[in-house]
Amino acid sequence: MRKEERETLIQQLTARYAELLREGLADEPQTLDEIEQRVEEIGQAVEVELERRLLERREQPSIPEDNQAACPHCRRPARYKATDKRQLLTRHGEHTLTRRRYYCSPCRHGFHPLDAVLGLDRGETTQQVRLWVAEVAPRTTVGEGAGLLARLTGVQLAASTFERIAVHVGAALRQAEWAVAQRHHAGHPPAVQRKPHRLYVSVDGIYAPLRDPWKKDGSLGPLTCRYGECKTAVIYEAQAGPQGDEGVVWRAYTASFAASEQFGPLVATLAHRAGHHFAKELVFLADGQAYNWTIAASQFPTALQIVDFQHAVSHLFAVAHAFFGEGTSPVGPWVEARKEELLDDRVAAVCVALDDLASRTEEQRKIQARERGYFTTNAERMRYRTFRERGYQIATGVMEAGCKQVVHQRLDQVGMHWRQETAEAFVALRAAVLCTSPPDLRPYCRMPS
Repeated sequence: MRKEERETLIQQLTARYAELLREGLADEPQTLDEIEQRVEEIGQAVEVELERRLLERREQPSIPEDNQAACPHCRRPARYKATDKRQLLTRHGEHTLTRRRYYCSPCRHGFHPLDAVLGLDRGETTQQVRLWVAEVAPRTTVGEGAGLLARLTGVQLAASTFERIAVHVGAALRQAEWAVAQRHHAGHPPAVQRKPHRLYVSVDGIYAPLRDPWKKDGSLGPLTCRYGECKTAVIYEAQAGPQGDEGVVWRAYTASFAASEQFGPLVATLAHRAGHHFAKELVFLADGQAYNWTIAASQFPTALQIVDFQHAVSHLFAVAHAFFGEGTSPVGPWVEARKEELLDDRVAAVCVALDDLASRTEEQRKIQARERGYFTTNAERMRYRTFRERGYQIATGVMEAGCKQVVHQRLDQVGMHWRQETAEAFVALRAAVLCTSPPDLRPYCRMPS
């Protein structure tokens, strides 16, 4: 824009701003709410006018004398074919953009030079609108989110468009996370964001409703729903208190429906960002699920391993119910005695108590052998007195809350069922926005050109 053109535009906009002020302040607002609303209305009108004027200037570039433009692919001359219109939705409203279309015969490629000048991709919305969607969508349902976006920003999106944007951003985020995890595994780790003293890594799984391929018109057959496990991890720092670590001062989440072999590197990369190599103490705290300890062994071999105390107690109840009967009077005292032994670093005493039970049925013998194996295998992870003396947390309350917050509250509400790809995208977004230090989602808002 030449200086003279810029000055002319400024004068026109200044005159328009003065006109809007005269109209908007004809009846002077009195209360703070009225003043706030009037200022917002005038400001929005100015923003829309300025954006429209600037876009109009871009729509009227000088036309080459030979009516040709260089092809962005092969750089050979392409000829003008037609003038097309394109609808765009920005944070300030809808615009109809008029662009010249050219066609390159050698590479058979059509293109609009103005799209490249404006940095447009194939999306119908700007990246700022998509960023708003990416922030709102993981926190509420699609319909509620589209309505909330309209009320707060004035941007009107159909629920289907709102969901499509959220899925795109979530999928792009997840793909980027997989790529970073692969580079990390190949010896090119991401930047470290923190250098904690003590860091906890906790992993668990929670089920969410998925569906097989299906269409509303029934063309793919009846709706078939199932539950799929969403593996979830939280990396966190706790506040040291007089009775040991309490609460959480910083946390980061990740979650995925992928197999544990894929999920492990994702957790390791998140922990690397959280500074687990700098932590003086690294604690892996989880329940007895086998894949948890496979992840611990493969990704965090130097971590102190702790089995969730409440999970261990649930195994004691399983034995007591099998031998004494659920709800009978011996159950409570027997379990309490074993709990005291666990809290006193006496897993061996628990195993002796299990051996002392007289099994009368094949089912009891199976349970007795299974649970004895459980306590024997996890004995080193059940040194609860030692762990408590050192101030460590011995229960996975933070992890269980994370499963509910990251997965259940967004994916498992009444009537919900998800394609796995859509669920994966939403859970990636949900985990990201619930972190204490959420990532910048802008890089994932761009769509292919």
